Amino acid sequence: MLRAAHDTKASITIQGGLWLGGTVLIVAMVAFAAYDVAHRRELVVEATQREVAGLARTLARQIAEVLRTVDVVLSDTAIDGAAAASGDLRSSLRERLRNRAHPISLIHDLFVVGGDGRLVASSARVAVRTNSLVDQHYVIGLRRDAGSEANISDAFRRSDDSGWSIALSRAVRGPSQAPLGVTVAELDLNYFREFFAGIRLASGTVVDLLGRNGQLLAQYPGGNADIGRGFAANALLHQPDRPTGLSPTVSPVDGRAEIYATEAVPGFPLVVGIGVDETLALEPWRVQAVHSAVRAGLLCLAVALLIALVGRQLRRRERTEEQLRVQTALLDELFDSAPEAIVMLGPDERVTRINREFSRLFGFRAYETHGRTPDDLIVPAELKAESRRLKQAIGQGRHVSRETERVDRAGIRRRVSLLGAPIMTATGQIGSYEIYRDITERALAEAEREKLALRLRQAEKLEVIGAMAGGIAHDFNNILAAILGYGDMALSSAPEGGALKRHLGQVVTAAHRAKALVDQILTYGRSARGRPTAVNVSDTVLEALELVRASLPFNIEIRPRLAAGKATVIADSTQVHQLVMNLCKNAIDAMREGGTLSVVLDTLDNSADRVLSHGLLPAGNYVRLSVQDTGSGMAPSIVQRIFEPFFTTKEPGMGTGLGLALVHAIVTDLGGAIDVASRLGEGSAFDLYMPRSAAAAMEREEEKAPLIRGRGECVLLVEDEEPLMLLTE
Repeated sequence: MLRAAHDTKASITIQGGLWLGGTVLIVAMVAFAAYDVAHRRELVVEATQREVAGLARTLARQIAEVLRTVDVVLSDTAIDGAAAASGDLRSSLRERLRNRAHPISLIHDLFVVGGDGRLVASSARVAVRTNSLVDQHYVIGLRRDAGSEANISDAFRRSDDSGWSIALSRAVRGPSQAPLGVTVAELDLNYFREFFAGIRLASGTVVDLLGRNGQLLAQYPGGNADIGRGFAANALLHQPDRPTGLSPTVSPVDGRAEIYATEAVPGFPLVVGIGVDETLALEPWRVQAVHSAVRAGLLCLAVALLIALVGRQLRRRERTEEQLRVQTALLDELFDSAPEAIVMLGPDERVTRINREFSRLFGFRAYETHGRTPDDLIVPAELKAESRRLKQAIGQGRHVSRETERVDRAGIRRRVSLLGAPIMTATGQIGSYEIYRDITERALAEAEREKLALRLRQAEKLEVIGAMAGGIAHDFNNILAAILGYGDMALSSAPEGGALKRHLGQVVTAAHRAKALVDQILTYGRSARGRPTAVNVSDTVLEALELVRASLPFNIEIRPRLAAGKATVIADSTQVHQLVMNLCKNAIDAMREGGTLSVVLDTLDNSADRVLSHGLLPAGNYVRLSVQDTGSGMAPSIVQRIFEPFFTTKEPGMGTGLGLALVHAIVTDLGGAIDVASRLGEGSAFDLYMPRSAAAAMEREEEKAPLIRGRGECVLLVEDEEPLMLLTE
């Protein structure tokens, strides 16, 4: 009861705090929205002011460039006017004025006025001025200003009443700086209006060109109604020398509420004014203000609803947390008590958790694995590429399962089955897991079963070949004996150097090859037979190497190293002899271009079971016979089949495919195993492991009894084959 009351009181306190905090949050949101609206208005006005001021500055500079071009024309014309006053260029002055004025569309007329006020020359084709221009305002203004700068007049109607103009004039002086007259460029004010019209102005933007005295010279958009009107009373135009003037409220020309900026034209008594209608400029701000108010209202409503929902969910959360604690405890116990080794990985493929079986199997504690990758912990170096491929497959959302090898903390390799899968949620993959099961004992058992199956298959082959050999040996050997016997007698009777001698020699050679094949089949068929005794392997191998050396080609070097001492094996000495001869013959055949034949005999104490390329080598003591060559080598697919009966890579007629099959049968019958290593172009190495015996070698007795010779007795010959009987007789 007390605990329930305490929980209820705590829940009420939390809800009251939520409502108080929500109220403060709503007030803060409303205040921030109001401040944001006001601040955004200031930013819009400031940005518009900067934009208008920049545009005014750019237009003032461009107008200055145009007027400087006209001033250059006036300067050149003043020089020509001075020359015309001295009589040098009077005849060509008019043509010069036309050539200068024609390329510049701003110049309506370019003319020279003499010192007496009379027109000297004009670029216009028809001059409409009076002869005396002494009373013109631009002449009077230039006389008033005796300086060397150009003078700009007020706006005036052109004499032909075709529009408004201003005059840019410059004094014509002689060599002694005496005034000789005035050169005048009459500028068409409509040019500036067209120039402003060519600019892509925003809606509500007005451009004004004014003189320094406030007289309006050009305006866009707008007509010519206010051209020549003065606005000198406006405060903006009382300071024409300042770079930029800003008016936040009223335009000096049309009196509208505008954001207005003026910029003096550098070097000339003109001012460019640009104004933007304040209502249009602030229209985006008004839209944003409405949006901000709506957002603030919606947010306040959302906060109120959220507080209500949070208060409602408090009790549900308490119940859910209690259920979650129970489920977490159950899952933790299930994870840790699982019989397989499990490791959990994060999105970065690093260990986040392991269970007890993982620690037992691989020897790592939980704190030693956290933050590390399985590749760093249990993956052998040669299997890291395979591990990366598995992680890529899991990262693509697939489940992977395979048998592989891993190493524990002590470096012991274990055969394991691996199951990996991603951990998915509604938002995607958040990690992965890997489950390992130790199958080392099962792998050894399977290897042993494979070994037994291999022996069974070899025994079945041996039985088939033995049955076949026993069936054909008697009759086929009788036929071959007759062929060889009569062939040898015919060969010895044939004349030397003749074709008959050569043909009979080929017949005898073919018969000997057939007899060797039958002998090898019979030997393979009874390979498990013979008289097993304790054989000194070193002596037998040495005898066999003497025979090999006698038939060794000149370009092959043999390097024996017999380090087995008096080690013995329980076998027939003929079998050991056959092992050496067959391996050496194959090695010599593989070195057609020459090379080195190495024969090594030593002992080996194997402390643990080993899996070789052809068989399982149990722990024990062995005599190892190694035959290595530097020949052509073999491909892996060939290495897998070299011990199959009748399988050969030699040309037809060069091999029977029974030599290595006989080697395998002998070693297997002795209880040993064979390891073969070969690479194309680098040679081959055969390691034969034969169980070592502790018995001493049997000494061979030499037959010292002399042969028994006859004394004229008769010999009874019994033979069931008539050809052989006649041959023997």
